[in-house]
Amino acid sequence: MNAPLVWIGLPTLFSIALLLLLRWRKVAALSGSIFALGLASAAWALPVGERVQVGVLSFEIEASWLLFGRSFILESSDRPLVILLNLAIALWFVGTLSSEVHPFFFPLGMGLSVALIAAVLIQPLYYGAILVQLAAVISLLLFVSDYPEIDLGIKRFWVFQSLAMPPLLFAGWLLEGNEASPDAIPSLSLLIPLLLGYSLLLSGVPFQSWLPAVAQHANPFSFAFTLFVASFTTVLFAFSLVREFAWLVSSPWIIAFFSLQGLMMSLIGGLGALYHRHLGRFLGYILVKELGFNFLILGLGLLSSEKSPLLALLFLQALPRGLALALLTFASNIYRDQRGSLSIQDLVGIGRQYPLATFAYFVAVLTLAGFPLTAAFPTHLPIWQGWFERFPPIAISAVFGSIGVMIGGLRTLAALIRSTGEPGWVSSELHGQRVLLTVGGLGLLLAGIFPQWFFPLLFQMGLTFLQGG
Repeated sequence: MNAPLVWIGLPTLFSIALLLLLRWRKVAALSGSIFALGLASAAWALPVGERVQVGVLSFEIEASWLLFGRSFILESSDRPLVILLNLAIALWFVGTLSSEVHPFFFPLGMGLSVALIAAVLIQPLYYGAILVQLAAVISLLLFVSDYPEIDLGIKRFWVFQSLAMPPLLFAGWLLEGNEASPDAIPSLSLLIPLLLGYSLLLSGVPFQSWLPAVAQHANPFSFAFTLFVASFTTVLFAFSLVREFAWLVSSPWIIAFFSLQGLMMSLIGGLGALYHRHLGRFLGYILVKELGFNFLILGLGLLSSEKSPLLALLFLQALPRGLALALLTFASNIYRDQRGSLSIQDLVGIGRQYPLATFAYFVAVLTLAGFPLTAAFPTHLPIWQGWFERFPPIAISAVFGSIGVMIGGLRTLAALIRSTGEPGWVSSELHGQRVLLTVGGLGLLLAGIFPQWFFPLLFQMGLTFLQGG
């Protein structure tokens, strides 16, 4: 038995099996959640490369799996990635029990996670660009299943993701072939394709415009899942490719690229969120700001002498970001199912009919803005402080992005609870929706008020992943 076969091969087979359950959406959701929790539990409990004794049964899980001439290596330090992605699958699949999504969400969602995990584990690592392209195909199918029309935003997404693969493969080939003598590589020959590939892959400036365009039409719940899983994994893929070469980690061009991308993405996300008129586009601009926050973590982490503690924030922010995005889009789906639109002018007063959804929505917005006493504040604060000490304009842009999201959320809240002359407050949510909204909203608040309950474990998971490279 080997680890990649367990956490890549088995989920691949299960995602195919989910195609047989398309007619029974709740069965698919429950079985997918249970399977994902099982994978996460196994990754937590079973060490890789060590002999495991279970009663009279003794076995060892090997780290390597050879497939089609390429090695997939999943060591113990890679288990945090497997755990978090499978927990995300379980969270979103449970949410579909009370939120409408296309039946293809289940097999495609499982397949997306598998492709992205494989992209981080393949050796040589630059071949992961091919698997990221496969993940882009799966994401495209998810977007189209929710909104069959191929609009300009989806076309941009597909073009940008397709264009990311060739420069990344070329840069990886140059790095691999000249690893022993990096001075033999002309700097521009390496940096131009590498940074261009990163800009396209991570939806950096000027390739971020597809996000609000697709978010305006796609199912908010499945769109947020796709972007959360993809953004979390691709940023780890990008960092893993850089850290394989010590001289590249300390390159001022790499650091400047991540830092300036974070500055611009924060400004664009904050401005877009500030003036939005559609909850779908608001989600898109929030994601632009969140992607910018990933860039800021990478830039500050690579700039610091102690890299691991800051870069571990990539794992630390996964809990508040994932739960907040799931909660925000769960509430958005409730609004869309009720009014048939997510335009602000069509949602006036709906918060009075769905107060729990509105409470959860606003808590999620505050969390994504990094507001104090919410779950994301402990991850935003060190990044703000670190950039204020090193380069204040970047810190100001990061704070501006958060303020823009918060003001956009306040404008949304004002419209949702505005009186329209109809009867007063009444809770119209279904029983299952009430449970999920209440638990999610309180969970975000408790994680912010008592961060010591959750974050030390996530921080240690981040350190484990980073120190294993």
